[in-house]
Amino acid sequence: MIIIHAGMFKTGSTSIQHTFLRPNCDKVDCPPWTATNHSGLVKLLFHPSREKVGKLVLKDSSTENVRKIVETYRERFKQVLESRRGGRTSRPLVISNEGFSRPNDNFREMTRNTAEFLRTYSDEDIRVIAYVRSPRSFMSSMFQQYSRVEDVKNLNDLRSVWPHYRGSLQKFDHIFGRENVILKPFQRNRLEDGDVVLDFAREIGVALDSGEVIRINESISLEAVALLYVKWRFGEPFKPENSYDLMWHSRFALQISKLGSRRFVLSDHITDPLVEANRADLEWMEARLGAPLSEPAVPEGQGIGSEEELIAAALAARPLVEDMIAQRIADLPALSSGYASPDAAWPDSDTPVRALACRINLLKDLLKPPKEKTGEKRTEKQDNTQKVTS
Repeated sequence: MIIIHAGMFKTGSTSIQHTFLRPNCDKVDCPPWTATNHSGLVKLLFHPSREKVGKLVLKDSSTENVRKIVETYRERFKQVLESRRGGRTSRPLVISNEGFSRPNDNFREMTRNTAEFLRTYSDEDIRVIAYVRSPRSFMSSMFQQYSRVEDVKNLNDLRSVWPHYRGSLQKFDHIFGRENVILKPFQRNRLEDGDVVLDFAREIGVALDSGEVIRINESISLEAVALLYVKWRFGEPFKPENSYDLMWHSRFALQISKLGSRRFVLSDHITDPLVEANRADLEWMEARLGAPLSEPAVPEGQGIGSEEELIAAALAARPLVEDMIAQRIADLPALSSGYASPDAAWPDSDTPVRALACRINLLKDLLKPPKEKTGEKRTEKQDNTQKVTS
């Protein structure tokens, strides 16, 4: 059996991937690559613009090199599939990529190309499994996720965080046959022991103890979402110059994500209009599931209903930032004379929110490890204004 785990986004996919697709896991078989999330390599092998994608995934400007690497991986994958012919293994082969459930045409074609490749080199049955989150909680969770990666969505226009159920999931019925597609509500009372990882294990016929579940990419607090929102919306724009900058960008967001304790959720006041505007899409999804995607109302006063409310939450959380700044300074050697004083007024701190954005940016610089350890050169700006010396 070949299992395509297609997400959706924000339904525990990262925990499923780290539980089953980590190195040395002997419960399932995997394609011939080591990444726990197969998104990059699936795009590299099957995206309709895979040469362009390859240059991004592989960070290689040579089309010829990209082609060689793509063909090498395709050949390895082909060999893995052919080696399984005749039932030589009883373990399912799992391909996990939330990108399969993206709604645009390129990802629909990528899914079709993947199916054709599997059918060409394998005689095994193919089953698609995807979990479906109710719309309001999906939108809250996606907004939270976007805040981690500086793809901030303005709270005044949240159309881009609607789940687009039909565009995301109907293609699996067409490509693989509806009888081979399992769609399940991402609701505790519909999951094995209320756990999506244990439920996935049951669906693929693998025994898994609750103690073996690895939980990754859990929800972050209201304070963390608000602070990241202010950083990306009002602070210095993120302009990565190399892979080190990308790595640090992600690690910094992770550090901020540890702050705070209040639950982040969007209020019904801000999500209801989107639900009504997309009522036909939601009704299609509920008919396909054979179950309602109902969810309890967010209690009055507990959800974020405007950008002003989110900014207010960030400003109230400023002491958390100041505590981290103070702790980092205490842990660091003396600052160089060219480094801006942590207590200095910044030129663009003309409003409280911009002042906070500057403080968060300072914290990002202070938390950044010395670049010399990576073997990469610093930019002139970093050398002149951001270097911490001993």
